[in-house]
Amino acid sequence: MLFLDFYEFCKVGLSYIKEAGKKGKLGLWHITEPVDELLKMKTFSAKDLYQLNSFSYTHRKKEWLVARILTEQLSGEKNTRIVYDKHNKPFLKNSNNHISLSHSHNLLAVIIDDKETGIDIELIKPNVLKIKEKFMSKKELSEAGHANTAEKFTLYWCVKESLYKYYGKKKLTFKENLLVEPFEYSEKGVVRTEIFHDSMKKKFELNYEKISAEGQEYMMAYIIKEV
Repeated sequence: MLFLDFYEFCKVGLSYIKEAGKKGKLGLWHITEPVDELLKMKTFSAKDLYQLNSFSYTHRKKEWLVARILTEQLSGEKNTRIVYDKHNKPFLKNSNNHISLSHSHNLLAVIIDDKETGIDIELIKPNVLKIKEKFMSKKELSEAGHANTAEKFTLYWCVKESLYKYYGKKKLTFKENLLVEPFEYSEKGVVRTEIFHDSMKKKFELNYEKISAEGQEYMMAYIIKEV
């Protein structure tokens, strides 16, 4: 497992780096640093800096920088670049690894693996209860029950968003093509899922966990293997 050295680790907002599945690595960063400090943590090319300066908002600049710093820490590769395909799916240039990213407020998560993957992190908010019928099937709504509703429905969203990122070609509906098997909810666990579409029928296991930061609670889910 790759880590910043201890002195660097104490200075930055890196929450953790851990294994994700057999060969994957996941990093979670609580962004607290100013842009100037982040620029010191990695060597950026002139092309990188040109892209960075094209962003109007400081928070967007921080997200962009942290994603690249964290990717280098996870992969150990200094020359790889995050680029996007025609469907706006990120991939790593000059690398055999695959990547998925997610951010919510001041948290940013990156997962890399030797195969396609997906990750999502979301702030847990009561308004998910108002939109649950838009992304969950009737069967899933019935199975979800009534306990821990905001947390559990946010988890359903995170799981489906992770699968959507894995697929990467759009043209999927959360309600019909991304299916979650029944599970017993806790603050940390595993769910089994399926992408059910004309172009792909695959089943997966995803890890999930509830995260607390800045007095707020988040849900994160990420693919660990195909089953």
